[in-house]
Order: sequence, then C-alpha cells, then structure tokens
Amino acid sequence: MNLQGGLVLLQEMLDDLPVAEKRVAQHILENPKRFVSLSITQLAEECGTSAAGVVRLCKRLRMTGFRELKLRITLDVSQNLGSQRVLHIEPGVSIDEIITSLIHNNQVILDGLEKTIDTASLERAATRILLSRRVDLYGVGASGVVARDLYQKLLRVGIECSFDPDGRMQITSACNLDENDAVIAISYSGETKVVNAAVEEAKNSGATAISMTRFSQNSLADLSDINLFVPSMEPLIREGAVSSRIAQFVVGDILFSAIASRQTGNLLKKLTRTRDALRERGY
Repeated sequence: MNLQGGLVLLQEMLDDLPVAEKRVAQHILENPKRFVSLSITQLAEECGTSAAGVVRLCKRLRMTGFRELKLRITLDVSQNLGSQRVLHIEPGVSIDEIITSLIHNNQVILDGLEKTIDTASLERAATRILLSRRVDLYGVGASGVVARDLYQKLLRVGIECSFDPDGRMQITSACNLDENDAVIAISYSGETKVVNAAVEEAKNSGATAISMTRFSQNSLADLSDINLFVPSMEPLIREGAVSSRIAQFVVGDILFSAIASRQTGNLLKKLTRTRDALRERGY
C-alpha cells in the first residue's frame, strides 16, 4: 500500500469510528502538522483518551500501529496532501457546474484510490484467481455492472468464471463451490444483503472470498478473506453510484491487468481468438 494517504483514510473512516477514536481522528485532521511532533502518549492526553485507544484507531485503519500512522501523516504533510472533499450536486446547478463537479469528484476518488489500494492484497487476489478451478462474481445494481464487466474480461483470457445478475442465482451458485474455487463480491456499502448471503454460502462451501468494497468497517469486508478497498468519499445515500462505480471499475481493471500480466504467453492468443470469432459472425 502507498505510504501516503493517512489523512484521506482518517477522513473516510471518520463517520464510522467510535466516539473516543473519532476525537483522535478529528484532532489529527485539524492539526496534521502538530500531530507529526507528538508521541502516542501526548496525542492520547490531548484527545482525552489512552495510548491503547490510539492503537485501536490504527488497527481500525488497518495499519500496523502508531508508527505507520505517523509516517503516513508526515508524508502527507510534507507534500501538502490534505483531505480532499467531494463536491455534491445541488438542485438548480448549471450544466457547466455539473461537468466541473463530476470531473472533480472522479479526480478526488481516483487520487484517494491510489493512496488506499493495497498492492499485497491485489497480488494475493490475482494469485488466488489464477489458481482457482472456477470464479463466481457477485454484485447487484451498479455493482452488478462492475461485476459483469470484470466477468467479461476474465472470460476472454480463459478464466473459468460465472456471473448472474439475479442475486438469488448468485446464492444458488455459491452453494455449488468448493475449496478450489474463489468468489469476487462487489458492493460499495458492504451491506448488500443478497451479496453478503452469497458470500456466506461460498465460504460455507470452502471457497475463498475476495471483496471490492469501500474502506470502512462493513459486513462484506469482515466476511472476506481478501479485501480490495475503494475510497469511501461518496455518501451511501446518493442520487446514483457515480464516483464509487468509477473506482470499482478501475480496481477491476487493475486486478484484471495483474492476472493478464502473469500469462502474457497465452493472453494475446486468447484475446485475438475471441475477437476474431465475434467478427466472423458479424458482432
């Protein structure tokens, strides 16, 4: 994982934190330059908590401890990387304002993705998919669109995989997996009931679960063996999945590229054959 992005991670997790940990996070976000000069004891005293409480915050951020948090914030401060805000579209705005807002939002979330993505998890996910007998993809709604896109890409390079947009069929498919299989479950909130139910059944069948969800404490992340996090800068209640969907597509493309890079000898042959087969039939 990129060692920068401490401020981004704190901002993303802020609303999900317990009260004491939230005080620490807010204190750091409001005083990042001062934070880098504090010891864990000093920070705890200023926030009215204990050193153990600070350590719990670090663990919740999926960091190894206070030292990693301090290193990340120090790098952010040294490069003037504050927590960027996503702009929200208000009623009555002009087309020009919508264009500016959406482009800005995508830039912010992609910048956040570069800082939160875990390369070790991506490596593990790519390896597990390549070793799997079969890969199921789960997702509904906007996340289902992302799942279908990744399914199509994996299928073209010879990965045995399946995707059905019907959540009930996803659960049914999960019941027929075994320890040689893997699933990729996509849900921005991490709380989509039918997706989580499919993952639970896949785990009961012995399969490895890979999630693509927002960086937060959520049920899907807790269920999964490997988590590919996207920034949680977009609110859960929104007009439609916009920036979150873009981030999910990019993570899917990164995962696909990691898989494809390991089989370059056969990749071009498989891509060419599928393209030619479709062209010959007028598609």
